[in-house]
Amino acid sequence: MKKLWQIFAQTVTVVALAGFVVAHLKPHWWFDTGAPLIVERDAPTIPAPAAKDYRFAAARGASAVVSLQPMEPNQAENGETPRPLQLPEGHPEVPLPDEDSMRLPEAMGSAVIVTDDGVLVTNAHVVQGHERFLARFGDGRSVPARVAGRDQESDLAILRLEDSGPFPALPFAPPDSFDVGDVVLAVGHPFGVGQTVTMGIISALGRNDLGLSTFENFIQTDAAINPGNSGGALVDTQGRLLGINTAIFSRTGGSLGIGFAIPVQIVQPVVAELSTRGYVRRGWVGVQLQPLENTLADAMGIITREGALVAAVLPDSPAAAASLKPGDVILAIDGKPTRTVREVLDMVAATPPGKEITLWIERERRTIEVRLVTGERPHQGS
Repeated sequence: MKKLWQIFAQTVTVVALAGFVVAHLKPHWWFDTGAPLIVERDAPTIPAPAAKDYRFAAARGASAVVSLQPMEPNQAENGETPRPLQLPEGHPEVPLPDEDSMRLPEAMGSAVIVTDDGVLVTNAHVVQGHERFLARFGDGRSVPARVAGRDQESDLAILRLEDSGPFPALPFAPPDSFDVGDVVLAVGHPFGVGQTVTMGIISALGRNDLGLSTFENFIQTDAAINPGNSGGALVDTQGRLLGINTAIFSRTGGSLGIGFAIPVQIVQPVVAELSTRGYVRRGWVGVQLQPLENTLADAMGIITREGALVAAVLPDSPAAAASLKPGDVILAIDGKPTRTVREVLDMVAATPPGKEITLWIERERRTIEVRLVTGERPHQGS
């Protein structure tokens, strides 16, 4: 009897082991077919859903972005043809209204509230030719606003809401808090359809030489930007202002995934200057520069291959007082290399007027130091 019990126990053990093996190697023999269950081991901690992160940023941006509609009398009432919007080169044309109504577009562009007492920032080309606007909020409210300053060289302008606050304002993001690949949202009022939020990433930084303004350092993004978005906000996933949406590259008039925004490191100081002075003070030395090309450098016997060539020195300028000469090559300013004309222009402009700076230049195949005191860049007007 004991022997039979041992045989029975061994048989059960063998069958159970065989069943276990078959269940793992050929599960469809035992279970109904279907999608296999996947168990992920050591899964990373999952943060709050990304959709909710974007929802917060979108809500924060939407509360502070308004559309702008001119408040001046309709030009058609005086028998005049409406003047086309003044858009920078490369920006798609905004369609003119039909000939029957001849009314101005419902919304010329967008603007962003940056202080709780009602300072708005937008593009200078958005407010070109008008002084008063109706700022329309996403919740339907409308508040009059007046232009308080323009800076054509950066294509930025500010307005002030003609009503008591406080208003929802977007905080500026730190200039070093974003990089290529970061998720961004574009908030604006395209085509007059109403407030719109689109999502993309930062595609590139430091885009310049686009011919959109004198001082260029654009953020490139693939977030959809369309006519009417100009002057709106580019925000990060925390709802902080990264830049002011300005223009797109397009052959069709619509978004092709190449949009440009003026970054916060340009916007913030320009807003501060326009708010306090009504215009922007920039440094100036009084030289005309041209790129240093290899053929030109060879012909002039210049050793360096990076720098900005002085083509002319303006009379009675800081450069003339410091004895700069045509043919000098500016290599560095205050120890920072200047490889291009753009870098010289930006560094000088960012220097407060009246400050002494040191230039390292190549002259007659020698490197020398030149000290000068910057003047104030001539104001370009509003």
